[in-house]
Amino acid sequence: MDGTKSLLSDTIKTSPSSTASTRSTGSPPVIGLSSSAADSLLLTSVDGDSSSEHYDYGDDDQDIAIIGMACRVPGGNNSPARLWDYLMNRGDASGDMAAFRWEPYRARHPHNADTLARTTSKGYYVDNIADFDAGFFAVSPRKAEQMDPQQRIALEVAWEALEDAGISPQRLSGTDTSVYMGVNSDDYGKLVLEDLPHVGAHMGVGTAYCGIPGRISYLLNLMGPSIAIDAACAASLVAVHQARQAVLAGETHLALAGGVNALLGPGLTRALDEAGAISADGRCRSFDDSASGYGRGEGAGLVVLKRLSQALADGDRIHALLKGSAVLADGKTLGIMAPNPVAQQMVAEKALKEARVSAESIVYVEAHATSTPIGDPSEMEALARVYGDGARPARAEPCLVGSIKANIGHLEAGAGVMGLIKAVMVLQKGVVPPQANLYTLNRKIPWETNMLKPCTEPTALPRLHAGMRPRAAVASYGYSGTVSHAILEAAPPSYPIHIHDDTTNKHDDKHETMVNLCLSAPQESRLPAAAASLAHWLETEGSDVPLDDVATTLASRRGHHKFRATITAESKSEAILLLQRLSQNRDGPFISRGSSTGTGVVWVFSGHG
Repeated sequence: MDGTKSLLSDTIKTSPSSTASTRSTGSPPVIGLSSSAADSLLLTSVDGDSSSEHYDYGDDDQDIAIIGMACRVPGGNNSPARLWDYLMNRGDASGDMAAFRWEPYRARHPHNADTLARTTSKGYYVDNIADFDAGFFAVSPRKAEQMDPQQRIALEVAWEALEDAGISPQRLSGTDTSVYMGVNSDDYGKLVLEDLPHVGAHMGVGTAYCGIPGRISYLLNLMGPSIAIDAACAASLVAVHQARQAVLAGETHLALAGGVNALLGPGLTRALDEAGAISADGRCRSFDDSASGYGRGEGAGLVVLKRLSQALADGDRIHALLKGSAVLADGKTLGIMAPNPVAQQMVAEKALKEARVSAESIVYVEAHATSTPIGDPSEMEALARVYGDGARPARAEPCLVGSIKANIGHLEAGAGVMGLIKAVMVLQKGVVPPQANLYTLNRKIPWETNMLKPCTEPTALPRLHAGMRPRAAVASYGYSGTVSHAILEAAPPSYPIHIHDDTTNKHDDKHETMVNLCLSAPQESRLPAAAASLAHWLETEGSDVPLDDVATTLASRRGHHKFRATITAESKSEAILLLQRLSQNRDGPFISRGSSTGTGVVWVFSGHG
């Protein structure tokens, strides 16, 4: 089956893929999730004195800190930073499907071609969905071929989320770190396990739901709970909820939570077409009057969670606070896939109670908003009862609402966590991006009276009283009846931002002492690419980050692989020149290379005198 082969082996790599280039460098490019240099600085300034006493963190023993985020979603959005720019520009990643995805089904039976011609093929697709940097994770090509692309993507995104959190994945080996992943697509399993002559020994766990979190736990040697969650389109927000509960219960000190989805077969799309759930052009139009169904999307998102008190003690950069979450079910409705606004209202109220905050304190809601004719009006009715006119008279101005689905599609098992990541960035930036594909507001929704407001232009969050931080809510619902909700709060900086003289040349920050920048890679051949990536980052996103902060991050908050290189410089401009020299495989007096045998720290005492 040629289509199967194209997913199995054509893109298994032992050298870095385009999406893995920063991951393999062990360099600050992975931390540059914000366009603000200050955001990167907050992570790297681990040696400063904490200023947390200047802020009221509330109950830091019950709040959860979101300390890392990563994603791989349509539109070439391989990081939250890139995704934010995409959202602000009303990006719409909908498009045509690559023909190879359904080719095996066309070949199986002549009748299939007629059915596939009537099946919606447009949607939101990730570029090079099957790419996997097998060499980086020391996975043999043969085993990698038998792994669902969802496992491959989830593993890469997990690594990137940990690096964003400033946590060396190697340091988590043997710890109680847990993994909770939402998943509900087994397209790949159906494809390869039905090709009986070519079924391999590793295809069982390689295509199983449990294999997605299990693969992360296995390869990183994580010994906390490792659980796959199928709650349909609510799965990844339920994963975040369960991870939060596990951290609060003391079952785990650190949790990775998220979801993944890959659209590799036509079966479920055909069923959703028959149910009238998908729009004819495979595009989401949340809140729009022309909304007629959603566009299926694929990709992955993942967040790293830690108890706030521990994150403060560890000096972690905190993206936002997860104040509360809740999960319920629709119960008996007109049909198992029919929404229940009463249940949606109840789960929001329960999440608010868990968070110990009032509804009127929520300034933004990231809605589920699948752009179905019944779903959007039903959800807005429920949200209005809680956050809109139901919050009067305390609610003085409309609560802002939005949905990321119009940008990257409905990621189904990955939808909730992507809404969460967007909401975190809204709180960080203080701005709600304009809603994509919104031209005429849905006339079935009473916008004039419900005190909810979609944003047609970039909109600043309402000004708050002194000492208050903005809060947001995230809603995610599954078509089997699961409803979930989360409450977020903006986090103040964990460490002070050092102000530098703007008149100083940003590349000529000479130090009184020399600074060592450490690079590493699992294969020696990757070191030049690592050096090139770091040099580029220092010239662009990291141009305003002090060189000693970069050195601290590379030394103490990055994984260290077998093959290593160090450059020694006294200024950023000198560091860039040395890195460029290393990228060309050239040596020099201030460039050192070597390899580690993994024996640990060695103390050398040369004696007196």
